[in-house]
Amino acid sequence: MLEVMSQRNVNPDIVTYNSLIHGLCNSGQWTEATSMLDRMMNEGVHPDVVSFSSLIHAFCKEKRIEEALTILELMSQRNVKPNIVTYNCLIHGLCNSGKWTEATSMLDRMMNEGVHPDVVTFSSLIDALCKENKTDEAITLLELMSQRNVKPNIVTYSCLIHGLCKSGQCEEATSLLSKMVTEHIVPDIGTFNILLDAVSKQGANDKGLEVLMVMDQHGVKPNGFTYRTMIRMYCALGEMNRAKEVFDSMETEGFAPDLVACKMLINGYAKSKRKDETVKLAEEMLQKGLTLDVETHSMLRGLTRQ
Repeated sequence: MLEVMSQRNVNPDIVTYNSLIHGLCNSGQWTEATSMLDRMMNEGVHPDVVSFSSLIHAFCKEKRIEEALTILELMSQRNVKPNIVTYNCLIHGLCNSGKWTEATSMLDRMMNEGVHPDVVTFSSLIDALCKENKTDEAITLLELMSQRNVKPNIVTYSCLIHGLCKSGQCEEATSLLSKMVTEHIVPDIGTFNILLDAVSKQGANDKGLEVLMVMDQHGVKPNGFTYRTMIRMYCALGEMNRAKEVFDSMETEGFAPDLVACKMLINGYAKSKRKDETVKLAEEMLQKGLTLDVETHSMLRGLTRQ
């Protein structure tokens, strides 16, 4: 169609070229998109922030950060001001490439140029900092969001909770969960699982019970991972009846108990000296077609000899 326009002496305008550049970028043809930018400039059509941002997004998606930064400098040379979309693409791209220092510098640059960062900007940076175990800096950014009246969303909080759990700061992660629900942001099952897994592994089972209570209050349904974590937690607390209730409800809710869940429950019964329940559960496992491993076989033999 572009060639037909040329044959009919119809000059493409900025809308025409932006549509083409955007389409080429979306289909992964960033080399052709760059050529289209050159063509429009050679034909005297001045690219705008949309033209450049489409290319920057394409380069960042391919992790070709140097080319994206070159386009940014070309924007400056042509007196085209980057907007929030431009900067968000660059910051996200820098973060994905592990260049969080450069990403933070880009945040400073955008603010100095009067472009106000939004929740996407901050979330990208917070995620990058958490992946680098720099949770203190991530929390500082959360505070900066508050100062600038930018409300965190589920992505922001999930990144932070994951980062705090990863660095062993489960109490801070649980507090953040409370803050999250206070602000009427309901975590998804992934966020709950990350936190539940972390607190149970640390033996902070009281915190685990808090997490489960929040899940129930907000109607978030557990999945297979949640059930296994709950079984592990109740077994650690010695609450075998509760652990068995969770185990039984797995199948009711459509999650067939697997070897991991069964083994945790068998070990829990064995540690509680509940020989009959241990043997009965092992028999149930075999009836369901689950194979006992060597460790479980050894433990059961030792228990039956007692």
